[in-house]
Amino acid sequence: MLIDGELSSKVIDNQSKRPILDKSFRRVEWRQNMYELLVLGSLLSRDMSGYKLCQVLGNALVPRRKISNGVMYPLLNKLAAAGDITFVTDTTNARGKKVAHLTATGRAHLHDMLVTPVTTDAKRESLYRFKFKGMATEPVAVQSQILNEYKEALLTDLQIYQQVYLHLKEKLATASMDRRASLDWSIRTLELQIAESETKIKWSNRQLQDLRLTGAHGGKPNYD
Repeated sequence: MLIDGELSSKVIDNQSKRPILDKSFRRVEWRQNMYELLVLGSLLSRDMSGYKLCQVLGNALVPRRKISNGVMYPLLNKLAAAGDITFVTDTTNARGKKVAHLTATGRAHLHDMLVTPVTTDAKRESLYRFKFKGMATEPVAVQSQILNEYKEALLTDLQIYQQVYLHLKEKLATASMDRRASLDWSIRTLELQIAESETKIKWSNRQLQDLRLTGAHGGKPNYD
């Protein structure tokens, strides 16, 4: 938490003599970085208003949720202060509405975030989806790297789900009647997780195949 521009936490690292951010601050900072990734990626294709970016961000999150102006506009002001975006007049709007425009600095910042590895946590799926939306202008090699990292994470998930599934099936065979219902629904839930992982892996393989064809055509998309 920040108070008047200073850290509320007074904990100091003895070696660096720098304040140690508490976990709640890290979560807020990480979430803001994730939102920056999607906002900058969305602005690759066209300039957008804050209202439109709220819709884009909310629809991209897993699960989908509403993003308020109180979240979006401080984020846009932060990006503008860093030089990642500028506010320009929408010439198609009669009222001269301001829209966010991605700068060269913002493109470089987006690239840095795209090539940064994704950690395994509750936000992993959202972060990868944000990367997918923002990687259109990256070289095929970078796009393939992101997809392969995503696929490897899914394969690890699938292996664990399958192991637990087999273990629970064995437990179910000898379980008492009062435990069977609970075990049965645990198994059904794992079946859903396995099906989701398999579907995502198949999707990843299709995208990687498309990228291989793109590379074979000199880096240009193949729409034949």
